[in-house]
Amino acid sequence: MGLFRALARSAIIGRSVAPRPTISSISAIQALRFNSSVSKDQEKRPSLTAQIFRPDKDQITDEDLDEWLKAVKTLKEGNKQPETETELYLSEFLKPEQFLQEKFEPSEEQLAEVEKYKGTPVPLKIDPVVEHLINVIMRHGKKTKARTTVSRALYIVHLKTRQDPVRILYEALDKMGPLFDTRTEKTGFAKNRVVPFALNLRQRHRYAMNWIIEGSRNKKSNSFSVRLAEEIINAHEGRSSGYDKRARMHKEATAQRSYLRP
Repeated sequence: MGLFRALARSAIIGRSVAPRPTISSISAIQALRFNSSVSKDQEKRPSLTAQIFRPDKDQITDEDLDEWLKAVKTLKEGNKQPETETELYLSEFLKPEQFLQEKFEPSEEQLAEVEKYKGTPVPLKIDPVVEHLINVIMRHGKKTKARTTVSRALYIVHLKTRQDPVRILYEALDKMGPLFDTRTEKTGFAKNRVVPFALNLRQRHRYAMNWIIEGSRNKKSNSFSVRLAEEIINAHEGRSSGYDKRARMHKEATAQRSYLRP
């Protein structure tokens, strides 16, 4: 409270001098404060805010602060009949109806646009697959750098294909992502067994992303964004080296299909 009073006392109010209003004058100019449709006579009067803030004073005193704090406390206690000018001013903010009088009426063009996009799903603010790729590329916690790299790569994909780059990325990951993988299980005997198992969508995308990143390292450009964009396009067109790795994984899983479990 002491800090609040010290800051308030240092505030200089440089406004024109206006007489302190009475309760009746405040009630008469409420429309000027909260209603835009006022007459010319009302426009010449000072606003309620200018009158309540006492522009004839150069500084805010402790008495002014006490008056405002007392008015706030009185209104919090549920006093419905304001008795002072400050209480009357603050009580106007407890009536939201006067701020909601204007109603929005859309034009014919806006209604036509609504009908045009009716039923279209709202796109996500952050694409989960793109964020997954950013996390895979990120090194040493520099996520902003990884995000910039992926954004530039997707922009290059758009310039080369003239299509939605995120859709190109989705299709490339779905095409190149493996369906099965194998893991070694101990049997308690001399020989362990290799058991194939199905991968979920996130695991498939993770394998495809790793292969795209490995393939981009063999490109000639000095910019990683350019190399990443070229490898995404190659994966979408079926010319990436990741398809050979996918085929080897499927071949190994097929060879061990006898160990499949229901």
